[in-house]
Amino acid sequence: MNSPSLRKICIFTTVHRPYDVRVFHREARTLAAQGYNVVLLVHADFQIEKKYGVTLKGVPRPGNRFFRLLSIFRFAHRCLKEKPDVYHFHDLELLPLGVFFKWVTKKRVVYDCHENYPEAAHERAWYPDWFKPLLARFIAITEPALAKQLDVVICVVPDQQERFKAAGCRTILLRNLPRLEIFNTALQKHPPKLDRIIYVGGLTTVRGAKLMVEIMKELQATHPSTKLLLLGPFNEPHVEKDVKRYIAELGLEEQIEHIQFVPHQDVAEYVVQSKIGLIPWQENKQMLRMVFPNKIFEYMACGLPVVASDLPSLRYILNKSGGGVLVKADDAKAHARAIAELLDDNEKSNELGRKGREFVKEKFNWDIEAKKLVDFYSKL
Repeated sequence: MNSPSLRKICIFTTVHRPYDVRVFHREARTLAAQGYNVVLLVHADFQIEKKYGVTLKGVPRPGNRFFRLLSIFRFAHRCLKEKPDVYHFHDLELLPLGVFFKWVTKKRVVYDCHENYPEAAHERAWYPDWFKPLLARFIAITEPALAKQLDVVICVVPDQQERFKAAGCRTILLRNLPRLEIFNTALQKHPPKLDRIIYVGGLTTVRGAKLMVEIMKELQATHPSTKLLLLGPFNEPHVEKDVKRYIAELGLEEQIEHIQFVPHQDVAEYVVQSKIGLIPWQENKQMLRMVFPNKIFEYMACGLPVVASDLPSLRYILNKSGGGVLVKADDAKAHARAIAELLDDNEKSNELGRKGREFVKEKFNWDIEAKKLVDFYSKL
């Protein structure tokens, strides 16, 4: 355990859940284990909780997105009361607040950037189509200009890091990779495999929510007993309504199960009992950039072969690991054929799963990234 000169870190987010995978389970827990006094401020129904050495403090939840922006003032007050040595925030909307803290307190301020937000603006269903290009352009200009005034930007993928470097920001790369102990524990229980494929994560049209229904309709003809588990929330109520209506229209209520939320430490239990991990993402501005989704590494950590859309980031990972099959992104029949072939060929399925598992164990896991985070904070 270190004896850091910067003792107290205030991590805050207005967007993510209290026990978010990256914010809490990876970064906050890692820093707390190194002896830092870590306080995490989040929207929550509780006042205070302490887990794994991290003190979580709840801020009342806003009723909608407009009031979420207003709640930033409440976060500002609560953060200042903590009087930390470092402010570490995780949301684009908090950038002006980060700059304010830098000017007023003269403390270290860290921006943890999870996405390529200019491209992500095109995926936000709640904005009208005419507004999305304007928003993307505005973010592309203002985000690096504000971030340049902070101490560092933590990035998740290389092309994102290059974008901030080009603007003159100090950066480090901290990839979104799994804590292996969670998945190792699930594997050691040797649970029986169910006749099931799985998708983990947020559900939107661009991420293949509707396409997965069509995939299951195709698969029903050859593998009627195979089920699909959707493990994650729909990002928009109208998308959930449309997808569930489509499931009913195609008569797939028995083939598709949806669980909206599972604590991160329990996700591995569902993944390890499945046979194939699915990522049927569709082409758009964000998905055509380098995006390393948690789910692909979680599937491979559990030894699952992956069937994924042939998009740049997924192609990069699967070509390096040999842990899955790539298919045309918008072709439900191609996805279904790839799934059926793996269901029918245990030897190939097991080999792909083994390669993916070895790849994650050796090169792509949180132990590697944790050392970079600890080293960064020791020098900060």
